[in-house]
Amino acid sequence: MDTDDLYSGANLDSQLDHYSEATYPAYPPAQAAEDSDEQMETSSEASQDHEDSEEDDVGILTRAWMNERNAPEILAYEGAALENSMELVDYQRQKMQGAATFVGNILQMDVDRVRFLVRSYLRARLVKIEMHAKHYLAEPTYRERLSQAELEYARGFVELDVGHVRRSFLDQLPPHLRGLDEVGGEGLDMVSKPDLDSAVFCRVCRTVGEFQFEASEDPIVMKRNNIFITRYGVIRDLLENGKVELI
Repeated sequence: MDTDDLYSGANLDSQLDHYSEATYPAYPPAQAAEDSDEQMETSSEASQDHEDSEEDDVGILTRAWMNERNAPEILAYEGAALENSMELVDYQRQKMQGAATFVGNILQMDVDRVRFLVRSYLRARLVKIEMHAKHYLAEPTYRERLSQAELEYARGFVELDVGHVRRSFLDQLPPHLRGLDEVGGEGLDMVSKPDLDSAVFCRVCRTVGEFQFEASEDPIVMKRNNIFITRYGVIRDLLENGKVELI
């Protein structure tokens, strides 16, 4: 068959019949596409939740470090992740012995990274303890968040602070003016407390759904990876449950 016969009207029509709608059905309706997107989103969230549940100790400590640095109050102590990370440092140091120079440099960088993370995490907690030591020791909820070493440090810090203030000037005042834990007539408290109404940025780790940030506002849908700025006290419970993280 020559070229003219191939592209003649009859032959061309017969070839186009193969590309009819019967062979290639139309695209699904919009609702079906939306359902498919929702299924993909749900599957992605389930997969990510599974990955989060298998997060290693350094990842857990990194998340705790970020939350600790950005939260106005002291958070729960990640003792298990901290101890396991230090064990990882010891293991890496053993591997460095006798390793090639290039491999040893890589292992040293990994060790330095974890050590910086541990030091910065503990330093952030110590800063908060020194700022609000009396309040943390007076509240059972906060005492449970401190490690044993942090509890001892807080008690010693308060003892030294009170002793210094008394020796410096407090003992020279009348007895009724020597209190260090009084509340003034306008609600001014002498004991420093964290400001739970301070503004924070948070990222959604797991889809929350509709959430009402303020009583006077309409609920907002909080989806995974959304970022919000709000008062810390509003998302305090979500942070404790691991549904959001501070950035």
